[in-house]
Amino acid sequence: MNSERKKAVLTLTGTLIIGVLLGMLVPGLFHKVKEREHRGRGDRGMEPEHKKEWFTGTIYKIIQPDSDQAKRIRPVTEWASRQIDSLEVSSNLGLAAVLDSVKKQLKPMITEEQFKRLDEFDSKAKGQWRGRGRH
Repeated sequence: MNSERKKAVLTLTGTLIIGVLLGMLVPGLFHKVKEREHRGRGDRGMEPEHKKEWFTGTIYKIIQPDSDQAKRIRPVTEWASRQIDSLEVSSNLGLAAVLDSVKKQLKPMITEEQFKRLDEFDSKAKGQWRGRGRH
């Protein structure tokens, strides 16, 4: 085999090996990133029904109840989920009131551009905090 042909075979073989390695590694990396995002988010952004199922599932994982216990535990976790949801809504309303007050107090102290950035932050927050609604 001449030297140019050997180089071509080595290049193709190397490319194939690199392709196979990338094919094995890339999906795993994407999975890890998605998993990390999901873990970092906790239950934020979940609909109440999903939060209830998440909460119930978490309690079941910790307790590992038998089928009879699971039937008796479910109403407790559903009640707790409703309570937590209610607290989240009222807490977000209180937070909104505080941030609205901050904006009013800061407005005379900051430039129009600074206030615009603060207002944009506030608008984004309104979209993320359940129960905050529009003022």
